Amino acid sequence: MSVSVSGLVVGGGSIGRRHIRNLQQIGVEVAVLDRDPRVLDDVSSTFDVQTYSSYARVHSEQSPDFCLVATPNSSHVSVAMEAAEAGCHLFIEKPVSHKMNGVSELEALISERNLVSLVGCNFRFHPELKKVKELLEADAIGNVVAARIEGGSYLPQWVPKRDYRESYSAREDLGGGVILDYIHEINYARWFFGEFDTVSAIAGQRTHLDIETDDVASIQAITNSDITCQFHFDYVQRPYSRSCHIIGEQGTIRWSWSDESVQWYQVSDEEWRSYSRPDGWKVNDMYVKELKHFVTCVESGVETVCPVSSGRRDLAVALAARHSAQTGRHVSTDEIS
Repeated sequence: MSVSVSGLVVGGGSIGRRHIRNLQQIGVEVAVLDRDPRVLDDVSSTFDVQTYSSYARVHSEQSPDFCLVATPNSSHVSVAMEAAEAGCHLFIEKPVSHKMNGVSELEALISERNLVSLVGCNFRFHPELKKVKELLEADAIGNVVAARIEGGSYLPQWVPKRDYRESYSAREDLGGGVILDYIHEINYARWFFGEFDTVSAIAGQRTHLDIETDDVASIQAITNSDITCQFHFDYVQRPYSRSCHIIGEQGTIRWSWSDESVQWYQVSDEEWRSYSRPDGWKVNDMYVKELKHFVTCVESGVETVCPVSSGRRDLAVALAARHSAQTGRHVSTDEIS
């Protein structure tokens, strides 16, 4: 892949490092900004990159074409606004933010400056979920009426070398919590089924994890085409688990991360069929494809599959779920967005 753009990665944590490595792999010149000198020392000893501790130094020495925001959720909007003001295209790790504050203003600035944006959605590039989308578009199971979507894994094992209690996931002030962490599932559900109208949820601290945020959530959401979608998210499940089960009037689609395949049943022929994960596929492949997609869109000026406007709608569903869990009532996404 021949690349003509350069990028600035803001945030040298685990996901930032993944993106640094992948950007270099696809031929993008990368610089890194982080406020923590210890992080910068570690990044500079691991990667051949220029490091910075302030935007002032970055923009006095170079003009990156895009900024990749990999900071805690609570700072996504402020970092992205500063980068957009400098004319940078934006890749913002999911979720776009932890609150709606400033998101509409960021969206307006992106439109005003004619910038390309992408909110992290690597599951859009997962081969099995792409197959599910293909089956739905082909009307393989007829009219979809309901879906069950689940995600769970043990938080202390996410970054084994770091105390999980210090992670953004564990801290309310950094925008953590299980619903925001599993916003990937909300994103691909919108991709599959369209927009959600109303949301109800039960969420809270149900485990012995020493965190400030919700660690278990059960959500029921209704789309504008009357599909009922149930979500379950947790920080405790072992082994790692992600799955979806989609029910149509003419069949069923099932996907499970651990099964490495998609199965679907069609009433017309009364048998199950399957699609298996490609040989040699690695988790990092979807992150690389996501970055290639973003870079191509930056170079061509074409909108990405998940711009900030789409990330805002994901966030509206997630915040509606949190509001429902706090108030005990159904919440319209219109109240949030």
